[in-house]
Amino acid sequence: MNDLKIFFWWIFIIFTLSCCLLCVEARIRYRNKKGIDQDQGFSNKYKYFGQPIYNHQQKIQGYELLLREFDSQTQRWQLPSNVNNFPLSKIVHTVQKIDPKIIANIRFLSLNMTVSQISDFRAAYFFKWLLGVINHHQLLIEIDATDLCQANFVQRYRVLKILKQIDHPHIKITIENVDSSKKTYRIIKSYLPYTDFLKFDIHSFKKSPSHWIDITLAQWQRFASKEGTTPIVGKVENAAQVALADQLNINLRQGYAYGEPKRI
Repeated sequence: MNDLKIFFWWIFIIFTLSCCLLCVEARIRYRNKKGIDQDQGFSNKYKYFGQPIYNHQQKIQGYELLLREFDSQTQRWQLPSNVNNFPLSKIVHTVQKIDPKIIANIRFLSLNMTVSQISDFRAAYFFKWLLGVINHHQLLIEIDATDLCQANFVQRYRVLKILKQIDHPHIKITIENVDSSKKTYRIIKSYLPYTDFLKFDIHSFKKSPSHWIDITLAQWQRFASKEGTTPIVGKVENAAQVALADQLNINLRQGYAYGEPKRI
């Protein structure tokens, strides 16, 4: 019997030590995760472009900063293939370079963050740092609905926990690229009480033989209204889409019909 107790005791000791070592290793790997706050080779490859957000009176309300990657072969700036590890510090450095006159004359400055970035334990420090750079009432964080839908349960839980804790009077939250599918609604509905803006991909709400609309833009508006969330239509490119936004009385719009991304 004593031998059996000793055997189980050593199993317990070995198991506990193994768990501790794994936790320490994971913590070290996570703290040294490339890109979160280390600008290793990112400076020359990526830059931010600003796309204006207008109201129905054709007045600029803010800018969304859009990350672009330089393609050495085409010598053009294009959408990056993977930005999960783009350094948060680089975002602040870019904001610091924006003409102060631009920031002074807009309601908000919108920044995109991936699920990986916003759920990082350093994100809280990043928000405080960024709020010290711009006016407190002008910071808007955008999270891609597709990114949320593709994230696992643990990642989505972390994002929801952060949105509950975030300083909403000073930091506004947008979920962008919201489409007309039931799946998107099921996943993001729990985030709506902690979301200030919903940005809809207007292309997703055009019915065709190959595309079925589960939830119309008008229905989404009603869902958003119940939570006090403001709608924005994104990717507006032609007069018909402008007319749809007018018909639904959606004030905030963004897309090539109003302005292309440019260096600011």
